[in-house]
Amino acid sequence: MSEISLAVVAKKHNAETIRRKLASLGILRTSMKVFSDDECVYFPVNRLPNPDELPELRTGDAMIQEAIFNKLTPKPKSLKEAMNSILNEELIKLVPRSFDIIGNVAILELDERLRPFAKDIASALKLIHKHVDTVLLKAGPSIGEYRTRPYEVLAGSGNTLTEHREHGCRYRLDVRKVFFTPRLSGERLRVASQVKPNECVADMFAGVGPFSITIARIQPSCKVYAFEINPMAYKFLEENIKLNKVEGKITAIFGDVRQNYGILEKKADRLIMNLPFSAEKYIDVATKIAKPSGAIVHFYCAAEDRNAVESAKINISSILLSLGYDAKFLWAKELKEVAPRKAVVALDIAISLR
Repeated sequence: MSEISLAVVAKKHNAETIRRKLASLGILRTSMKVFSDDECVYFPVNRLPNPDELPELRTGDAMIQEAIFNKLTPKPKSLKEAMNSILNEELIKLVPRSFDIIGNVAILELDERLRPFAKDIASALKLIHKHVDTVLLKAGPSIGEYRTRPYEVLAGSGNTLTEHREHGCRYRLDVRKVFFTPRLSGERLRVASQVKPNECVADMFAGVGPFSITIARIQPSCKVYAFEINPMAYKFLEENIKLNKVEGKITAIFGDVRQNYGILEKKADRLIMNLPFSAEKYIDVATKIAKPSGAIVHFYCAAEDRNAVESAKINISSILLSLGYDAKFLWAKELKEVAPRKAVVALDIAISLR
C-alpha cells in the first residue's frame, strides 16, 4: 500500500546526518518506508522544515518535494495480535501467550484445535522475534532418564544446535538431545545468589550446566561438582565450562550420581536437586553427600494436590526423617503447573543429621 507524502530528499553522502536531524525534530514519518535512487535518499516528513532547522536546504544537500512511499506494516506485538486476521474469536483465545526461546530456537505447545494453523503461528512468531531461526512444536512429553522430547519442525532451517545466553553466561546445546528450560532462569540466579564464599556445592543433575556455571561465575571461590548421566548433556557441560572460563571451579562427573557420589561424600554445603519427577528417589544419596552437621538442599519436585507446596513438604520431610535427618523448610514456591492438579514445587531445605 502506498501514499503520497511531503519528502526531504537528501544527497546520499549526507543522508544519515539529515535523517538524524529530521528524527530529532520529530518530523520524520516512521509509518512509511524510506527509499533511494542512484543519487538521493527520500525521507517522508510530517511538515516542511525551515532552513534554520535544516541548513542543508540552503547548501543544496537537501530539497523538498512530494514522493510516493510504501506504508510500513506495523510489527505485531504478540502471537494473538499477529493471528487476528487468520483465526476466529474462539481460536484466538487458544493461541499461547508464552513460549520458550532457547538461543535462536523457539518451542511452541499448541492446543489440538490450532494444529491446522501451526505453520501460520510459527511464521508469525518468526516475524515478531527476528533472531529466531527454527520454530519447533512439542510432539510429545519428555521421556526417559535424559528428559528429552520429540519435536516437529514448523518453520526455519530445523537446526536445533544453538547457543543460549542468560545472566552473562553462554550455553551451547542441542534442544533435541538434552533437557534445558529457560523458564528456570530466575530460579538459577536466586539459588546462585545464596551461595557463600568457599562453599562446596553438588549439582546432582547438572544437564548442560546452567546452575553450576551461574554459581561459579557469581561466587568464584566456591567449588562445584556437577554430575550428569546423559552423554550428550555431559559433552555440552564440559564445553560450556570452557566457554564460560570456569575451569578449575567446576568438576564435571559423568554418570549417575548414585554410582559416583563417593568423590563428594559428606563434603557438600549445598546441593541442587533439579529432577522434578525423580528427585525424591535420590534423597538418600543427598544425605550421603551433605555435611552431617548441616547443608542446604535446593529441591525440585512434582506434587499432585490442590496445595502442592504443603504436599511436597510433608512428603520430603517424611523421607528425610526416615533417613535420620531433620528438615527445616527455609523457602517454598509452586513454580509451574505441568498437568491438572500437578505442579512443580521448589523447596529450600536446611538438613542435618539428627
